[in-house]
Amino acid sequence: MHALEIRPQAWITKPGRSPVLQVYSPRISSLIQLQKVHGGRIFKLTLRPFSPFHLRLGQSLVVTSDSRTLPVKERGIPRLKIRAGPAFGTGEHATTHLCLRYLTRFLAWSAKRNTGVLDLGCGSGILTLAGARLGARAEGWDNDQSAVREAERNARLNRLTARARFRKADALRTALPPADLILANLYDSLLLQLLPRLDKHRRSGTTLILSGILRGQENAVIRTARKLGWKLQRRGRLGRWFCLQFGHQEKKKRTP
Repeated sequence: MHALEIRPQAWITKPGRSPVLQVYSPRISSLIQLQKVHGGRIFKLTLRPFSPFHLRLGQSLVVTSDSRTLPVKERGIPRLKIRAGPAFGTGEHATTHLCLRYLTRFLAWSAKRNTGVLDLGCGSGILTLAGARLGARAEGWDNDQSAVREAERNARLNRLTARARFRKADALRTALPPADLILANLYDSLLLQLLPRLDKHRRSGTTLILSGILRGQENAVIRTARKLGWKLQRRGRLGRWFCLQFGHQEKKKRTP
């Protein structure tokens, strides 16, 4: 892939709704065939050239893509280096940025030592490693072995292999271990399938941070979570993306 590349992008849509499927292809002819069958629109997608990134989350964390020298005012802040590799998650995308913001806030407020963090769909490992950098016991899962390898490289780069573990696993088919905090930066359809599997975590007081949710999709996730006994604690938005935090919803005591 060249530094700058233009690829056709097709959106298959339903009137008045968000796109139900997005397809990327270097060949316009294959998209035209899909369009004839399913409708939708075809756009040209321009990928920006890679440039080093630098993300600061208050006094909690600094995330960079290289070993640049930090400004003096940031040198005392915990730092995480995430290389620009093939796996998703550098901190630049709104969904990852929101998750990092909620994660750092949760760990700053958590009174529990050695907090257990489980990151489902870990990609580059950025959320798992951020948790580990801030003192948590963190575990990242992904069903893509190349993502797991990339996350392990980033763990070695940051010398966090003792506090962060990664494994290839499908969160919809594999029993989930106990955790104080579960992060899932996925798609709304996957989140809706995941929520019913988390009842024992809800009952044990686990906090959920769910992201990867487009505007217009957040209400379905909130309704499903509430029906399953989760309480919405925080809702954040960056551009067209939402991040939701849920906690245990205590049952109201009956008055005699």
